[in-house]
Amino acid sequence: MKQVQGVLVWFAVVLFCGPVMGQDTLKRQLDDMLEGYHAKNQFSGTVLVAKQGIVLYEKAFGMADREKGVPNTVNTKFLIGSATKSFTAIAVMQAWEDGLLELHEPLSTYIPELNQELGQLTLHLLMKNASGLPVHLNRITKLEHRDISSQELISLYNSVPLSFEPGTRYEYSNLNYQLAALVLERVAQMPYKDYLEKHIFKPLKMKYTGVERTASKAVDKALGYDLESGKFVRADENYIAYAKGGGDIYSNVGDISKWDLALYSNILVNARSKQLLFDGSPSAFGGYGYGFKVKSYHRNTERDGLGKLVRHGGSMYGYICNIHRYLNDEVLIVVLGNIRPYPTMEITIAIEEVLQSEGLF
Repeated sequence: MKQVQGVLVWFAVVLFCGPVMGQDTLKRQLDDMLEGYHAKNQFSGTVLVAKQGIVLYEKAFGMADREKGVPNTVNTKFLIGSATKSFTAIAVMQAWEDGLLELHEPLSTYIPELNQELGQLTLHLLMKNASGLPVHLNRITKLEHRDISSQELISLYNSVPLSFEPGTRYEYSNLNYQLAALVLERVAQMPYKDYLEKHIFKPLKMKYTGVERTASKAVDKALGYDLESGKFVRADENYIAYAKGGGDIYSNVGDISKWDLALYSNILVNARSKQLLFDGSPSAFGGYGYGFKVKSYHRNTERDGLGKLVRHGGSMYGYICNIHRYLNDEVLIVVLGNIRPYPTMEITIAIEEVLQSEGLF
Protein backbone atom coordinates (compact mmCIF):
# COMPACT_ATOMS: atom_id res chain seq x y z
CA MET A 1 0.00 0.00 0.00
CA LYS A 2 1.38 3.37 -0.96
CA GLN A 3 2.35 5.74 1.87
CA VAL A 4 -0.13 8.50 2.53
CA GLN A 5 1.65 11.81 2.99
CA GLY A 6 0.77 15.43 3.47
CA VAL A 7 -2.74 14.80 4.82
CA LEU A 8 -2.60 17.39 7.61
CA VAL A 9 -1.13 20.08 5.35
CA TRP A 10 -3.75 19.41 2.70
CA PHE A 11 -6.64 19.65 5.18
CA ALA A 12 -5.22 22.86 6.62
CA VAL A 13 -5.07 24.53 3.22
CA VAL A 14 -8.70 23.64 2.48
CA LEU A 15 -9.99 24.73 5.87
CA PHE A 16 -8.55 28.22 5.46
CA CYS A 17 -10.52 28.92 2.30
CA GLY A 18 -12.77 31.32 4.22
CA PRO A 19 -16.48 31.57 5.09
CA VAL A 20 -19.39 31.04 2.77
CA MET A 21 -21.81 33.89 2.19
CA GLY A 22 -25.27 33.47 3.75
CA GLN A 23 -24.17 30.95 6.37
CA ASP A 24 -26.29 32.56 9.12
CA THR A 25 -29.39 32.32 6.97
CA LEU A 26 -28.55 28.73 6.10
CA LYS A 27 -28.07 27.82 9.76
CA ARG A 28 -31.38 29.42 10.75
CA GLN A 29 -33.31 27.57 8.04
CA LEU A 30 -31.75 24.22 8.88
CA ASP A 31 -32.26 24.75 12.61
CA ASP A 32 -35.95 25.49 12.11
CA MET A 33 -36.49 22.51 9.85
CA LEU A 34 -34.55 19.98 11.93
CA GLU A 35 -35.95 21.19 15.24
CA GLY A 36 -39.37 20.57 13.74
CA TYR A 37 -38.54 16.93 13.00
CA HIS A 38 -37.01 16.51 16.46
CA ALA A 39 -40.05 18.03 18.19
CA LYS A 40 -42.25 15.43 16.47
CA ASN A 41 -39.96 12.55 17.59
CA GLN A 42 -38.93 12.08 13.97
CA PHE A 43 -35.22 12.64 14.45
CA SER A 44 -32.52 12.02 17.04
CA GLY A 45 -28.93 12.24 15.89
CA THR A 46 -26.43 14.53 14.19
CA VAL A 47 -26.41 16.45 10.92
CA LEU A 48 -23.49 17.94 9.02
CA VAL A 49 -23.42 19.99 5.82
CA ALA A 50 -20.12 20.92 4.15
CA LYS A 51 -18.95 22.44 0.88
CA GLN A 52 -15.40 22.04 -0.43
CA GLY A 53 -14.26 20.92 3.01
CA ILE A 54 -15.79 23.84 4.90
CA VAL A 55 -18.38 22.82 7.46
CA LEU A 56 -21.43 25.03 6.97
CA TYR A 57 -23.69 23.35 9.50
CA GLU A 58 -23.12 20.80 12.27
CA LYS A 59 -25.59 20.12 15.06
CA ALA A 60 -26.82 17.31 17.31
CA PHE A 61 -30.38 16.57 18.39
CA GLY A 62 -31.92 14.23 20.94
CA MET A 63 -30.37 11.77 23.34
CA ALA A 64 -27.51 9.31 23.02
CA ASP A 65 -28.62 7.53 26.21
CA ARG A 66 -32.17 8.26 27.31
CA GLU A 67 -31.93 6.30 30.54
CA LYS A 68 -28.89 8.26 31.74
CA GLY A 69 -29.90 11.57 30.19
CA VAL A 70 -26.82 11.78 27.93
CA PRO A 71 -27.44 14.03 24.90
CA ASN A 72 -26.12 13.47 21.40
CA THR A 73 -23.23 15.77 20.48
CA VAL A 74 -21.44 16.46 17.21
CA ASN A 75 -18.77 13.96 18.34
CA THR A 76 -21.23 11.15 19.10
CA LYS A 77 -20.60 7.88 17.24
CA PHE A 78 -23.32 5.95 15.42
CA LEU A 79 -23.45 2.66 13.58
CA ILE A 80 -23.68 3.52 9.88
CA GLY A 81 -25.06 0.19 8.64
CA SER A 82 -24.82 -0.37 4.91
CA ALA A 83 -22.87 2.84 4.35
CA THR A 84 -20.02 0.53 5.40
CA LYS A 85 -20.14 -0.82 1.84
CA SER A 86 -18.66 2.42 0.50
CA PHE A 87 -15.61 1.95 2.74
CA THR A 88 -15.26 -1.70 1.75
CA ALA A 89 -15.36 -0.79 -1.94
CA ILE A 90 -12.65 1.85 -1.46
CA ALA A 91 -10.49 -0.68 0.40
CA VAL A 92 -10.90 -3.18 -2.46
CA MET A 93 -9.90 -0.50 -4.98
CA GLN A 94 -6.81 0.31 -2.92
CA ALA A 95 -5.82 -3.36 -3.06
CA TRP A 96 -6.51 -3.35 -6.80
CA GLU A 97 -4.24 -0.33 -7.29
CA ASP A 98 -1.52 -2.16 -5.34
CA GLY A 99 -1.80 -5.19 -7.60
CA LEU A 100 -3.09 -7.49 -4.85
CA LEU A 101 -6.25 -8.49 -6.73
CA GLU A 102 -8.11 -8.19 -10.01
CA LEU A 103 -11.73 -7.12 -10.28
CA HIS A 104 -12.69 -9.69 -12.93
CA GLU A 105 -10.70 -12.66 -11.61
CA PRO A 106 -12.72 -15.63 -10.24
CA LEU A 107 -13.01 -15.48 -6.44
CA SER A 108 -11.61 -19.01 -6.26
CA THR A 109 -8.23 -17.45 -7.10
CA TYR A 110 -8.26 -15.84 -3.66
CA ILE A 111 -10.49 -18.18 -1.65
CA PRO A 112 -9.97 -21.65 -3.19
CA GLU A 113 -12.30 -23.35 -0.69
CA LEU A 114 -15.34 -21.62 -2.18
CA ASN A 115 -17.61 -24.04 -4.04
CA GLN A 116 -17.65 -24.01 -7.83
CA GLU A 117 -20.73 -21.78 -8.12
CA LEU A 118 -19.41 -19.10 -5.77
CA GLY A 119 -15.84 -19.49 -6.96
CA GLN A 120 -16.80 -18.32 -10.45
CA LEU A 121 -18.03 -14.97 -9.12
CA THR A 122 -15.83 -11.88 -9.36
CA LEU A 123 -15.32 -8.79 -7.23
CA HIS A 124 -16.89 -6.78 -10.04
CA LEU A 125 -20.11 -8.81 -9.74
CA LEU A 126 -20.06 -8.59 -5.95
CA MET A 127 -19.58 -4.84 -5.83
CA LYS A 128 -22.21 -4.28 -8.52
CA ASN A 129 -24.71 -6.40 -6.54
CA ALA A 130 -25.10 -8.69 -9.53
CA SER A 131 -24.00 -12.03 -8.04
CA GLY A 132 -27.28 -13.79 -7.19
CA LEU A 133 -26.39 -14.07 -3.49
CA PRO A 134 -29.27 -13.56 -1.00
CA VAL A 135 -29.81 -10.27 0.82
CA HIS A 136 -29.16 -11.33 4.43
CA LEU A 137 -27.40 -14.14 6.25
CA ASN A 138 -30.42 -14.55 8.54
CA ARG A 139 -32.17 -16.16 5.58
CA ILE A 140 -29.73 -19.08 5.63
CA THR A 141 -28.68 -19.45 9.28
CA LYS A 142 -29.68 -18.61 12.83
CA LEU A 143 -27.65 -15.59 13.94
CA GLU A 144 -25.88 -15.54 17.30
CA HIS A 145 -24.37 -12.77 19.40
CA ARG A 146 -20.76 -13.88 19.06
CA ASP A 147 -17.72 -13.06 16.93
CA ILE A 148 -18.11 -15.53 14.10
CA SER A 149 -14.86 -16.26 12.27
CA SER A 150 -14.11 -15.54 8.63
CA GLN A 151 -13.78 -19.25 7.95
CA GLU A 152 -17.24 -19.89 9.42
CA LEU A 153 -18.65 -17.19 7.16
CA ILE A 154 -17.09 -18.86 4.12
CA SER A 155 -18.71 -22.17 5.11
CA LEU A 156 -22.08 -20.43 5.37
CA TYR A 157 -21.71 -18.88 1.91
CA ASN A 158 -20.87 -22.28 0.45
CA SER A 159 -24.30 -23.50 1.55
CA VAL A 160 -26.14 -20.83 -0.45
CA PRO A 161 -27.40 -21.43 -4.01
CA LEU A 162 -27.40 -18.39 -6.30
CA SER A 163 -30.85 -17.08 -7.19
CA PHE A 164 -30.01 -15.98 -10.75
CA GLU A 165 -27.25 -16.20 -13.32
CA PRO A 166 -24.47 -13.83 -12.21
CA GLY A 167 -24.28 -10.60 -14.16
CA THR A 168 -27.79 -10.80 -15.62
CA ARG A 169 -29.46 -8.40 -13.18
CA TYR A 170 -29.12 -6.24 -10.09
CA GLU A 171 -30.22 -7.44 -6.64
CA TYR A 172 -28.92 -5.72 -3.54
CA SER A 173 -27.23 -8.11 -1.12
CA ASN A 174 -25.23 -7.65 2.08
CA LEU A 175 -23.43 -10.92 1.34
CA ASN A 176 -21.74 -9.37 -1.68
CA TYR A 177 -19.74 -6.96 0.44
CA GLN A 178 -19.17 -9.45 3.22
CA LEU A 179 -17.57 -11.79 0.71
CA ALA A 180 -15.57 -8.90 -0.80
CA ALA A 181 -14.20 -8.16 2.69
CA LEU A 182 -13.11 -11.78 3.03
CA VAL A 183 -11.24 -11.56 -0.29
CA LEU A 184 -9.55 -8.40 0.97
CA GLU A 185 -8.44 -10.24 4.11
CA ARG A 186 -6.86 -13.00 2.05
CA VAL A 187 -4.90 -10.78 -0.34
CA ALA A 188 -3.83 -8.24 2.30
CA GLN A 189 -3.04 -10.98 4.83
CA MET A 190 -4.68 -9.12 7.69
CA PRO A 191 -8.16 -8.85 9.21
CA TYR A 192 -10.57 -6.55 7.39
CA LYS A 193 -10.84 -4.44 10.56
CA ASP A 194 -7.08 -3.90 10.65
CA TYR A 195 -6.89 -3.09 6.96
CA LEU A 196 -9.43 -0.27 7.25
CA GLU A 197 -7.73 1.07 10.35
CA LYS A 198 -4.33 1.12 8.65
CA HIS A 199 -5.29 2.34 5.18
CA ILE A 200 -8.33 4.59 5.74
CA PHE A 201 -9.08 5.57 9.34
CA LYS A 202 -5.57 6.38 10.61
CA PRO A 203 -4.30 8.23 7.51
CA LEU A 204 -7.36 10.51 7.64
CA LYS A 205 -7.21 10.96 11.42
CA MET A 206 -10.69 9.44 11.76
CA LYS A 207 -10.34 8.93 15.51
CA TYR A 208 -14.08 8.43 16.08
CA THR A 209 -14.41 5.68 13.46
CA GLY A 210 -13.84 1.95 13.61
CA VAL A 211 -15.14 -1.53 12.89
CA GLU A 212 -17.27 -2.90 15.71
CA ARG A 213 -17.15 -6.48 16.91
CA THR A 214 -19.50 -8.32 19.27
CA ALA A 215 -16.87 -8.47 22.02
CA SER A 216 -15.49 -4.97 21.31
CA LYS A 217 -18.15 -2.25 21.30
CA ALA A 218 -17.41 1.36 20.44
CA VAL A 219 -17.02 3.64 23.45
CA ASP A 220 -19.32 6.70 23.65
CA LYS A 221 -21.54 5.43 20.86
CA ALA A 222 -25.18 6.51 20.89
CA LEU A 223 -27.53 3.76 22.00
CA GLY A 224 -30.05 2.66 19.40
CA TYR A 225 -33.79 3.07 19.99
CA ASP A 226 -36.99 1.96 18.32
CA LEU A 227 -39.97 4.26 18.15
CA GLU A 228 -43.07 2.24 19.08
CA SER A 229 -46.46 3.94 19.43
CA GLY A 230 -44.78 7.26 20.06
CA LYS A 231 -42.45 5.90 22.76
CA PHE A 232 -38.73 5.16 22.64
CA VAL A 233 -37.56 1.67 23.63
CA ARG A 234 -34.07 0.20 23.45
CA ALA A 235 -33.51 -1.51 20.14
CA ASP A 236 -32.33 -5.09 19.88
CA GLU A 237 -28.59 -5.67 19.74
CA ASN A 238 -27.24 -5.96 16.21
CA TYR A 239 -25.61 -9.21 15.08
CA ILE A 240 -22.58 -7.16 14.18
CA ALA A 241 -20.08 -9.96 13.47
CA TYR A 242 -22.27 -11.23 10.62
CA ALA A 243 -22.17 -7.79 8.99
CA LYS A 244 -18.45 -7.82 8.16
CA GLY A 245 -17.77 -5.50 5.24
CA GLY A 246 -21.46 -4.83 4.75
CA GLY A 247 -22.56 -3.03 7.92
CA ASP A 248 -20.13 -3.06 10.84
CA ILE A 249 -18.59 0.45 10.86
CA TYR A 250 -19.35 3.18 13.40
CA SER A 251 -18.44 6.81 12.83
CA ASN A 252 -19.48 10.41 13.43
CA VAL A 253 -20.26 13.33 11.14
CA GLY A 254 -16.87 14.99 11.50
CA ASP A 255 -14.96 11.88 10.49
CA ILE A 256 -17.24 11.29 7.53
CA SER A 257 -16.55 14.85 6.36
CA LYS A 258 -12.80 14.09 6.43
CA TRP A 259 -13.39 10.94 4.38
CA ASP A 260 -15.59 12.85 1.92
CA LEU A 261 -12.95 15.53 1.44
CA ALA A 262 -10.21 12.96 0.84
CA LEU A 263 -12.23 11.49 -2.03
CA TYR A 264 -11.77 14.73 -4.00
CA SER A 265 -8.02 14.09 -4.04
CA ASN A 266 -5.96 10.95 -4.67
CA ILE A 267 -5.21 10.41 -0.98
CA LEU A 268 -7.31 7.24 -0.74
CA VAL A 269 -7.68 6.10 -4.35
CA ASN A 270 -6.69 7.34 -7.78
CA ALA A 271 -8.85 8.84 -10.53
CA ARG A 272 -9.41 5.51 -12.30
CA SER A 273 -10.65 3.89 -9.09
CA LYS A 274 -13.03 6.77 -8.44
CA GLN A 275 -14.39 6.46 -11.97
CA LEU A 276 -15.32 2.84 -11.21
CA LEU A 277 -16.62 3.61 -7.71
CA PHE A 278 -18.94 6.32 -9.02
CA ASP A 279 -19.93 4.68 -12.33
CA GLY A 280 -23.63 3.83 -12.30
CA SER A 281 -26.76 4.36 -14.33
CA PRO A 282 -30.38 3.35 -13.65
CA SER A 283 -30.37 1.09 -16.69
CA ALA A 284 -27.42 -0.98 -15.48
CA PHE A 285 -27.02 -2.63 -12.08
CA GLY A 286 -29.70 -0.46 -10.47
CA GLY A 287 -27.62 2.69 -10.65
CA TYR A 288 -25.06 1.11 -8.32
CA GLY A 289 -21.36 1.80 -8.83
CA TYR A 290 -18.88 0.10 -6.54
CA GLY A 291 -20.15 0.75 -3.00
CA PHE A 292 -22.08 3.87 -3.98
CA LYS A 293 -25.56 4.46 -5.36
CA VAL A 294 -25.32 6.89 -8.26
CA LYS A 295 -27.99 9.42 -9.24
CA SER A 296 -28.23 12.85 -10.83
CA TYR A 297 -29.24 16.09 -9.15
CA HIS A 298 -30.45 19.44 -10.42
CA ARG A 299 -27.90 22.20 -10.16
CA ASN A 300 -28.54 25.93 -9.83
CA THR A 301 -30.25 27.38 -12.93
CA GLU A 302 -27.19 29.56 -13.53
CA ARG A 303 -25.15 26.43 -14.18
CA ASP A 304 -25.47 23.96 -17.02
CA GLY A 305 -26.80 20.44 -16.83
CA LEU A 306 -27.26 17.92 -14.06
CA GLY A 307 -24.74 16.99 -11.41
CA LYS A 308 -23.69 13.54 -10.18
CA LEU A 309 -24.87 12.50 -6.72
CA VAL A 310 -23.18 9.49 -5.11
CA ARG A 311 -24.69 8.29 -1.89
CA HIS A 312 -25.36 5.46 0.49
CA GLY A 313 -27.66 4.91 3.41
CA GLY A 314 -27.68 2.41 6.21
CA SER A 315 -30.20 0.88 8.59
CA MET A 316 -29.65 -1.40 11.57
CA TYR A 317 -31.52 -2.07 14.79
CA GLY A 318 -31.86 1.39 16.34
CA TYR A 319 -29.83 3.29 13.73
CA ILE A 320 -30.41 4.87 10.31
CA CYS A 321 -28.00 7.05 8.33
CA ASN A 322 -27.72 8.78 4.99
CA ILE A 323 -24.64 10.19 3.23
CA HIS A 324 -25.09 12.33 0.09
CA ARG A 325 -22.09 13.59 -1.91
CA TYR A 326 -22.87 16.10 -4.68
CA LEU A 327 -19.73 15.71 -6.76
CA ASN A 328 -19.98 18.62 -9.19
CA ASP A 329 -20.40 21.14 -6.36
CA GLU A 330 -18.38 19.28 -3.69
CA VAL A 331 -21.29 19.43 -1.26
CA LEU A 332 -21.81 16.87 1.52
CA ILE A 333 -24.90 16.07 3.58
CA VAL A 334 -24.55 13.59 6.45
CA VAL A 335 -27.51 12.50 8.60
CA LEU A 336 -26.74 10.01 11.39
CA GLY A 337 -29.54 8.91 13.71
CA ASN A 338 -30.11 6.59 16.67
CA ILE A 339 -33.84 5.98 16.38
CA ARG A 340 -35.70 3.75 13.94
CA PRO A 341 -37.79 4.51 12.05
CA TYR A 342 -37.37 8.14 11.10
CA PRO A 343 -37.73 9.80 7.65
CA THR A 344 -34.03 9.95 6.84
CA MET A 345 -34.44 10.45 3.09
CA GLU A 346 -37.16 13.06 3.58
CA ILE A 347 -34.86 14.96 5.95
CA THR A 348 -31.95 14.72 3.51
CA ILE A 349 -34.06 16.03 0.63
CA ALA A 350 -35.37 18.86 2.82
CA ILE A 351 -31.75 19.84 3.59
CA GLU A 352 -30.93 19.62 -0.11
CA GLU A 353 -33.79 22.00 -0.94
CA VAL A 354 -32.49 24.53 1.59
CA LEU A 355 -29.00 24.34 0.09
CA GLN A 356 -30.39 24.84 -3.39
CA SER A 357 -32.41 27.85 -2.24
CA GLU A 358 -29.18 29.33 -0.86
CA GLY A 359 -27.39 28.78 -4.18
CA LEU A 360 -24.91 26.18 -2.91
CA PHE A 361 -25.53 24.00 -5.98
